[in-house]
Amino acid sequence: MITFLLVALSAHDLYLMPQNFVVKPGQQLRIVYQNGEGFPDAPAVTKPERLRNTQLLSRTGTVKFEKIAAEEKYTTATVAIPGTGSMILTSNTAPNSIEFSASEFEAYLAEEGLQHIIAWRKANNESERKGSERYSKYAKSILQSSASDSYYKERTGLPIEIIPESNPYSLKPGASMMVQVLFKGAPAKDVAIESAYLEAGKAKIEIVGRTDAKGRVRVPIKAIGPHKLHALVMERCVEPKVADWESFWASLTFEIQPKSGN
Repeated sequence: MITFLLVALSAHDLYLMPQNFVVKPGQQLRIVYQNGEGFPDAPAVTKPERLRNTQLLSRTGTVKFEKIAAEEKYTTATVAIPGTGSMILTSNTAPNSIEFSASEFEAYLAEEGLQHIIAWRKANNESERKGSERYSKYAKSILQSSASDSYYKERTGLPIEIIPESNPYSLKPGASMMVQVLFKGAPAKDVAIESAYLEAGKAKIEIVGRTDAKGRVRVPIKAIGPHKLHALVMERCVEPKVADWESFWASLTFEIQPKSGN
Protein backbone atom coordinates (compact mmCIF):
# COMPACT_ATOMS: atom_id res chain seq x y z
CA MET A 1 0.00 0.00 0.00
CA ILE A 2 1.28 3.48 -0.89
CA THR A 3 1.08 6.16 1.77
CA PHE A 4 0.29 9.73 0.74
CA LEU A 5 2.36 12.30 2.65
CA LEU A 6 3.70 15.79 2.16
CA VAL A 7 7.19 16.06 0.73
CA ALA A 8 8.54 17.45 4.03
CA LEU A 9 7.82 14.14 5.71
CA SER A 10 9.92 12.23 3.19
CA ALA A 11 12.92 14.38 4.05
CA HIS A 12 13.19 12.86 7.53
CA ASP A 13 16.60 11.34 8.08
CA LEU A 14 17.08 8.39 10.42
CA TYR A 15 20.17 8.48 12.61
CA LEU A 16 21.47 6.96 15.83
CA MET A 17 22.42 9.03 18.87
CA PRO A 18 24.01 6.91 21.61
CA GLN A 19 23.98 8.14 25.18
CA ASN A 20 27.79 8.28 24.95
CA PHE A 21 30.08 7.99 21.94
CA VAL A 22 33.11 7.21 24.11
CA VAL A 23 32.20 4.08 26.05
CA LYS A 24 33.56 1.57 28.55
CA PRO A 25 33.66 -2.25 28.44
CA GLY A 26 30.60 -3.75 30.09
CA GLN A 27 28.59 -0.54 29.85
CA GLN A 28 24.89 -0.83 29.01
CA LEU A 29 24.60 1.85 26.36
CA ARG A 30 21.29 3.57 25.62
CA ILE A 31 20.68 4.38 21.96
CA VAL A 32 18.09 6.86 20.70
CA TYR A 33 16.68 6.64 17.18
CA GLN A 34 16.38 10.19 15.83
CA ASN A 35 13.95 10.51 12.95
CA GLY A 36 13.67 13.92 11.33
CA GLU A 37 15.41 17.00 9.99
CA GLY A 38 16.56 18.34 13.37
CA PHE A 39 20.00 17.80 14.89
CA PRO A 40 21.00 16.52 17.39
CA ASP A 41 17.38 16.04 18.43
CA ALA A 42 14.68 14.91 16.01
CA PRO A 43 11.84 13.39 18.02
CA ALA A 44 9.63 11.00 16.06
CA VAL A 45 8.89 7.38 16.83
CA THR A 46 10.28 4.74 14.45
CA LYS A 47 8.17 1.59 14.50
CA PRO A 48 10.31 -1.13 16.14
CA GLU A 49 8.81 -3.79 13.86
CA ARG A 50 10.34 -2.03 10.84
CA LEU A 51 13.89 -2.14 12.22
CA ARG A 52 16.52 -4.55 10.89
CA ASN A 53 20.26 -5.22 11.57
CA THR A 54 20.02 -3.75 15.08
CA GLN A 55 23.53 -4.53 16.26
CA LEU A 56 26.96 -3.47 17.49
CA LEU A 57 29.91 -4.68 15.41
CA SER A 58 33.51 -4.90 16.64
CA ARG A 59 36.62 -7.02 16.31
CA THR A 60 35.24 -9.29 19.03
CA GLY A 61 32.02 -10.03 17.12
CA THR A 62 28.40 -8.93 16.99
CA VAL A 63 26.17 -7.89 19.89
CA LYS A 64 22.44 -7.45 19.27
CA PHE A 65 20.47 -4.47 20.55
CA GLU A 66 18.10 -5.19 23.41
CA LYS A 67 14.94 -3.58 24.80
CA ILE A 68 14.00 -1.92 21.50
CA ALA A 69 10.89 0.08 22.35
CA ALA A 70 8.77 2.96 21.09
CA GLU A 71 8.54 5.59 23.81
CA GLU A 72 6.53 8.81 23.80
CA LYS A 73 8.85 10.77 21.49
CA TYR A 74 11.55 8.32 20.44
CA THR A 75 12.36 4.72 19.76
CA THR A 76 15.20 3.53 22.02
CA ALA A 77 17.37 0.47 22.55
CA THR A 78 20.27 -0.70 24.71
CA VAL A 79 23.41 -2.65 23.88
CA ALA A 80 26.22 -4.09 25.99
CA ILE A 81 29.70 -2.77 25.16
CA PRO A 82 31.82 -5.90 24.63
CA GLY A 83 35.38 -4.59 24.97
CA THR A 84 37.76 -1.94 23.68
CA GLY A 85 38.59 -0.38 20.34
CA SER A 86 36.41 1.12 17.61
CA MET A 87 32.85 -0.16 17.29
CA ILE A 88 30.01 0.38 14.83
CA LEU A 89 26.30 0.55 15.62
CA THR A 90 23.98 -0.29 12.72
CA SER A 91 20.26 -0.25 12.14
CA ASN A 92 18.02 0.10 9.12
CA THR A 93 14.36 0.16 8.23
CA ALA A 94 12.39 -2.25 6.08
CA PRO A 95 11.34 -0.62 2.77
CA ASN A 96 8.24 1.54 2.71
CA SER A 97 6.45 3.32 -0.14
CA ILE A 98 5.24 6.86 -0.65
CA GLU A 99 3.61 8.87 -3.43
CA PHE A 100 3.90 12.57 -4.30
CA SER A 101 2.27 15.09 -6.57
CA ALA A 102 4.51 16.16 -9.45
CA SER A 103 5.42 19.47 -7.78
CA GLU A 104 6.15 17.82 -4.41
CA PHE A 105 8.39 15.22 -6.02
CA GLU A 106 10.34 17.79 -8.04
CA ALA A 107 10.87 19.90 -4.90
CA TYR A 108 12.04 16.85 -2.94
CA LEU A 109 14.50 15.86 -5.68
CA ALA A 110 15.91 19.38 -5.81
CA GLU A 111 16.26 19.55 -2.01
CA GLU A 112 18.22 16.29 -1.95
CA GLY A 113 20.51 17.26 -4.83
CA LEU A 114 19.11 14.59 -7.17
CA GLN A 115 19.39 16.68 -10.33
CA HIS A 116 20.01 13.61 -12.48
CA ILE A 117 16.57 12.28 -11.52
CA ILE A 118 15.02 15.64 -12.40
CA ALA A 119 16.83 15.52 -15.76
CA TRP A 120 15.68 11.95 -16.40
CA ARG A 121 12.06 12.84 -15.68
CA LYS A 122 12.30 15.82 -18.04
CA ALA A 123 13.91 13.77 -20.81
CA ASN A 124 11.21 11.11 -20.43
CA ASN A 125 8.29 13.56 -20.24
CA GLU A 126 7.60 12.76 -16.57
CA SER A 127 8.19 16.17 -15.00
CA GLU A 128 4.43 16.76 -14.73
CA ARG A 129 3.73 13.22 -13.57
CA LYS A 130 3.29 12.23 -9.92
CA GLY A 131 6.24 10.46 -8.31
CA SER A 132 6.20 7.21 -6.39
CA GLU A 133 9.13 6.00 -4.32
CA ARG A 134 10.13 3.00 -2.24
CA TYR A 135 12.63 4.01 0.43
CA SER A 136 14.74 2.45 3.17
CA LYS A 137 17.11 4.08 5.64
CA TYR A 138 20.49 2.82 6.88
CA ALA A 139 22.02 4.31 10.02
CA LYS A 140 25.52 3.84 11.43
CA SER A 141 27.29 5.27 14.46
CA ILE A 142 30.96 4.96 15.43
CA LEU A 143 31.91 4.47 19.07
CA GLN A 144 35.30 4.51 20.74
CA SER A 145 36.30 2.45 23.78
CA SER A 146 39.79 2.98 25.19
CA ALA A 147 42.58 1.98 22.75
CA SER A 148 42.03 2.90 19.10
CA ASP A 149 42.08 0.46 16.20
CA SER A 150 41.03 0.59 12.54
CA TYR A 151 37.65 -1.11 12.87
CA TYR A 152 35.87 2.24 12.34
CA LYS A 153 36.41 1.79 8.56
CA GLU A 154 35.14 -1.78 8.39
CA ARG A 155 32.45 -2.45 5.79
CA THR A 156 29.19 -3.53 7.38
CA GLY A 157 27.51 -4.91 4.26
CA LEU A 158 24.59 -2.45 4.33
CA PRO A 159 23.34 -1.58 0.81
CA ILE A 160 24.51 2.01 1.34
CA GLU A 161 27.02 3.23 3.90
CA ILE A 162 29.39 6.08 4.65
CA ILE A 163 32.88 4.91 5.63
CA PRO A 164 35.43 7.26 7.22
CA GLU A 165 39.03 6.83 6.10
CA SER A 166 40.43 8.21 9.36
CA ASN A 167 39.33 7.75 12.95
CA PRO A 168 37.07 10.68 13.92
CA TYR A 169 38.19 10.23 17.54
CA SER A 170 41.71 11.24 16.52
CA LEU A 171 40.60 14.50 14.87
CA LYS A 172 40.24 18.07 16.10
CA PRO A 173 38.39 21.09 14.68
CA GLY A 174 40.31 22.48 11.73
CA ALA A 175 41.11 19.03 10.39
CA SER A 176 39.21 17.20 7.67
CA MET A 177 38.08 13.62 7.21
CA MET A 178 37.91 11.80 3.90
CA VAL A 179 34.89 9.52 3.64
CA GLN A 180 33.74 7.06 1.01
CA VAL A 181 30.15 6.25 0.11
CA LEU A 182 29.49 2.68 -1.00
CA PHE A 183 26.29 1.66 -2.75
CA LYS A 184 25.71 -2.06 -3.18
CA GLY A 185 29.40 -2.61 -2.47
CA ALA A 186 30.72 -0.21 -5.12
CA PRO A 187 31.85 3.43 -4.91
CA ALA A 188 28.88 5.80 -5.29
CA LYS A 189 29.75 8.66 -7.65
CA ASP A 190 28.30 12.19 -7.58
CA VAL A 191 26.39 11.82 -4.31
CA ALA A 192 25.78 14.93 -2.20
CA ILE A 193 27.09 14.70 1.38
CA GLU A 194 25.41 16.73 4.09
CA SER A 195 27.17 17.47 7.38
CA ALA A 196 25.43 18.46 10.62
CA TYR A 197 27.18 19.64 13.79
CA LEU A 198 26.80 22.15 16.62
CA GLU A 199 28.27 25.64 16.56
CA ALA A 200 27.83 27.69 19.74
CA GLY A 201 25.09 25.25 20.72
CA LYS A 202 23.12 25.69 17.49
CA ALA A 203 22.80 23.17 14.68
CA LYS A 204 24.72 23.89 11.47
CA ILE A 205 23.70 21.82 8.45
CA GLU A 206 25.53 22.16 5.15
CA ILE A 207 26.37 20.32 1.95
CA VAL A 208 30.14 19.75 2.01
CA GLY A 209 30.45 18.42 -1.54
CA ARG A 210 29.70 15.57 -3.90
CA THR A 211 31.57 12.29 -4.12
CA ASP A 212 34.16 11.75 -6.85
CA ALA A 213 34.49 8.74 -9.17
CA LYS A 214 35.78 6.67 -6.24
CA GLY A 215 32.87 7.64 -4.02
CA ARG A 216 35.07 9.89 -1.89
CA VAL A 217 34.63 13.39 -0.52
CA ARG A 218 36.49 15.42 2.11
CA VAL A 219 34.46 16.57 5.13
CA PRO A 220 35.73 19.60 7.07
CA ILE A 221 35.68 19.18 10.85
CA LYS A 222 34.62 22.49 12.34
CA ALA A 223 33.52 21.83 15.91
CA ILE A 224 33.79 19.67 19.00
CA GLY A 225 30.77 17.47 19.73
CA PRO A 226 28.37 15.22 17.84
CA HIS A 227 28.35 15.11 14.04
CA LYS A 228 26.05 13.55 11.46
CA LEU A 229 26.74 12.83 7.81
CA HIS A 230 23.90 12.10 5.39
CA ALA A 231 23.81 10.71 1.83
CA LEU A 232 21.03 9.55 -0.47
CA VAL A 233 21.11 7.40 -3.62
CA MET A 234 18.05 6.96 -5.84
CA GLU A 235 17.53 4.67 -8.82
CA ARG A 236 14.67 3.25 -10.87
CA CYS A 237 12.74 0.73 -8.80
CA VAL A 238 13.24 -2.86 -9.91
CA GLU A 239 9.56 -3.49 -9.11
CA PRO A 240 7.68 -0.89 -11.19
CA LYS A 241 4.33 -2.08 -9.85
CA VAL A 242 5.48 -0.98 -6.38
CA ALA A 243 7.09 2.37 -7.24
CA ASP A 244 8.83 4.29 -10.01
CA TRP A 245 11.93 5.01 -7.94
CA GLU A 246 13.80 3.49 -5.02
CA SER A 247 15.91 5.49 -2.59
CA PHE A 248 18.55 4.40 -0.10
CA TRP A 249 19.34 6.77 2.77
CA ALA A 250 22.60 6.63 4.72
CA SER A 251 23.60 8.36 7.94
CA LEU A 252 26.76 8.24 10.03
CA THR A 253 27.12 9.73 13.50
CA PHE A 254 30.27 10.21 15.58
CA GLU A 255 31.71 12.70 18.06
CA ILE A 256 34.74 14.98 17.90
CA GLN A 257 36.47 15.04 21.28
CA PRO A 258 37.91 18.09 23.07
CA LYS A 259 41.34 16.45 22.75
CA SER A 260 42.58 14.27 19.92
CA GLY A 261 42.87 10.59 20.77
CA ASN A 262 41.60 8.86 23.92
